[in-house]
Amino acid sequence: MGISCRRRKMRCDGVHPTCGQCARAGRAEDCEYTNGQRRARVEILQESIREAESRIYDLEHPHQAQSVVQLRQPYEATPPSRISSPRPQSSMVTDEPINTFLSYSSEFGFFLNAPRFRNSALIRQPIGHHDRPTPALLFAVYLCALRLTQDPSPQSIQTHLEPTFLSQALEFASQGLSSAHPQKMLHTLQAEILLAYYFFACGRFVEGRYHTATAVSLGLSSGLHLVRSSTTLGSSSHFLPPPQDATEEGERIHACWVLITLDRAWATAQGEHLNLDHEQQNVVVDTPWPLEMDDYARGLFNPTTRYSNTLHKFLNNISTSDTGMSTIAMFSKATILWQRAESFGREWSPGAPHLAQTQSRDFQRAFTVLDALIDAFRAALIPPNRIPHATPAMTRALVAAHSIAHIATIQLYNSQALQGHANARRKRLGAANIVLNIIVTIPLQHFAFIHPIMGTVWLQACQIIMDEIYARRNSGGRETELVLLLTRTADVLSSFEETCPLLSWLPSPSTLCRS
Repeated sequence: MGISCRRRKMRCDGVHPTCGQCARAGRAEDCEYTNGQRRARVEILQESIREAESRIYDLEHPHQAQSVVQLRQPYEATPPSRISSPRPQSSMVTDEPINTFLSYSSEFGFFLNAPRFRNSALIRQPIGHHDRPTPALLFAVYLCALRLTQDPSPQSIQTHLEPTFLSQALEFASQGLSSAHPQKMLHTLQAEILLAYYFFACGRFVEGRYHTATAVSLGLSSGLHLVRSSTTLGSSSHFLPPPQDATEEGERIHACWVLITLDRAWATAQGEHLNLDHEQQNVVVDTPWPLEMDDYARGLFNPTTRYSNTLHKFLNNISTSDTGMSTIAMFSKATILWQRAESFGREWSPGAPHLAQTQSRDFQRAFTVLDALIDAFRAALIPPNRIPHATPAMTRALVAAHSIAHIATIQLYNSQALQGHANARRKRLGAANIVLNIIVTIPLQHFAFIHPIMGTVWLQACQIIMDEIYARRNSGGRETELVLLLTRTADVLSSFEETCPLLSWLPSPSTLCRS
């Protein structure tokens, strides 16, 4: 008997693929049969919905849930009205969504140690227990895991559960600092960062910027920009106790640069002001560049070294022993240079056609310094295929770092002050060519998800190529190679339109060829 007929207590004729009852009712999409011992997809979906509803019920009715705790396992969440026997029900404490999320957690700005988080998330205790992550963080992780499924069909688990998980993540994040959880500050901060990236990945940019601002505020109040600071100001925090070990200190260092990257990347992409402008707000960033997360546990972080002016030294090309050559550090540096190039263009563009002689000298000096800094960084970048034993996350970070570094060059030479500059067109085209060649040579199609900012980055490179195609077409130049490169690029990028909504704006190469 079909699942739908059994649920409606109707006689089923067993006709495949659609039985007579469902056909007559016009419900062919609901007609589903079990396959041997396997459960039908609708049964799995219904169970998942029941589990989510049950979990939320306990969160909203903690006193009622405690009254029946003796009837079931301590990690269960079935409302009292649904308990028919002391037999334990199924639990949402499952490793599947956690593993799904952790596979691409770096693309959501996840700064916590993954093995530690996984172990605590899977402890069989109720949500809110101090040994588990905070409710805001857990719901944000489940929300991002659903986003990774990329299944928007009406019957999908994503469609049914995503709004529920989103509302719960938002509600608990707003209450995060009022809880008694020992990790409430870092976990609330992490939840806000995940929510920001979730909204950016959905194309909901206003909400993304809101949660970015909230996260930056939490990070500054926690003193994450002063980890290992050589000044007395950075020796303690009103909100964070001293780290328990090197791994926990590494989490805080990662959190600092995740925040800076999040803020700068999306401010640049949208032409907005920074939430954390270290120059305008006189905020000193002393926190050292991050290592790979595993390196902290391996003892590669000197326990006594102190640091100062990390961001200032990088932007002013001041030599330091803290070189910052991890993949997350390179991604952070590329994003910082991209934002600096965009800021430079805004700073000098308004008066560029009428600059006084002294201003022209200042402009040329500042431009030369920044151009050389970007070029030096690009030259020092490690190719994505040159790191032994690189994890997929490290490869993705390097692809992003290389792409963004070349976009920084494009951004710099896009300045109105350089309009008509003989070298500008060549520099922009060369950088865009490299970005598109990265896309077509690195097997990006094996990545189910990519950092949401890459939509903006790749679209900007594609725009340079399209502009050059049109220019050559109008002047009778050769365009075939560029059209071929753009066609190959579009084939790869089409798989990331769900991740990076801006990529849907990229015109079809076939349309370009016909125009």
